[in-house]
Amino acid sequence: MKYSIVIPVYNVEKYIGKCLDSLVNQTYSNFEVIIVNDGTKDNSQAIIDKYVKKDKRFKSYIKENGGLSDARNYGVKYASGDYLIFIDSDDYVNTSYLENINEVLKNDTSIDVLKIKLIQVDEEGKEISKEKGFGKNGYISFKEILELEFVEPAWSYVYNLKFFKKKKFTYMKGRIHEDYGLTPEILIKAKKIYYLNYYAYYYVQRANSIMSSDSYEKKIKKMYDTLTQYDRLVALDLSKIEANDRKLYYSFIANGAILKLNIIDGVERKKYLKELRKRKVFKYLIDDTFIRKIKKLLITAFPILYLSINLKANKK
Repeated sequence: MKYSIVIPVYNVEKYIGKCLDSLVNQTYSNFEVIIVNDGTKDNSQAIIDKYVKKDKRFKSYIKENGGLSDARNYGVKYASGDYLIFIDSDDYVNTSYLENINEVLKNDTSIDVLKIKLIQVDEEGKEISKEKGFGKNGYISFKEILELEFVEPAWSYVYNLKFFKKKKFTYMKGRIHEDYGLTPEILIKAKKIYYLNYYAYYYVQRANSIMSSDSYEKKIKKMYDTLTQYDRLVALDLSKIEANDRKLYYSFIANGAILKLNIIDGVERKKYLKELRKRKVFKYLIDDTFIRKIKKLLITAFPILYLSINLKANKK
């Protein structure tokens, strides 16, 4: 079983070495690393060149800057393995990452998507938190996977490459929060998903990361990029998908769009809320239980108040 690992690179000279070292030291050897230099302006390429020179499994491609989505799409074109993996260039994996994944996939190549668990760490490698997830391995339904903490990140999964290419999955170019715009579609269309109860991926929370230091303008962009991707997701033809799974899917993407009300305030928040109402996003929220009915009524009538109360409660 061969694995194609796509790593987009942009100004990560401080981190890329640790990321690539974690692959050099894998206990499983049948893989290729497709490193996409997305117009980086620092010394990252010089570091990449050293790995490419020493290990024929490492391949370097240089392109004009087009953003993370564009770099991932570019890398997939060169993938030749059985399964596809995305790793962010400032993150890393443990040395038995591929070996443990392969133990599952070698016995069932019909698995479309495999979910692994992650540990969130700071720049020094100190643990911040661990994904809770489930306590055992096994096949998992779409409904079950939506219960997980990290559902959307591209790097949280291993994808059957034939499945990925047959469905023509691509990340929307130029958009922030691009995982939100594709992962739900991948999961709803996957016929078989496997959950691996194994901590394999180290997600590095950088002090100056996109997630932790957004400017006001970037927060606005994130809101409307989410909305643009929501429009695409809600317009997909899912007529062949089971009705209950469709309801869960629409509720999940609606929640993702609604939660963006939390990242900004003032006039822009009101404008964004107006766009949500125009699209009737709130109607997609599931109300199959009494508690969910009450929540839906409250968040539909008083979304900003409801979300702010929940945000404060979660911080306690």
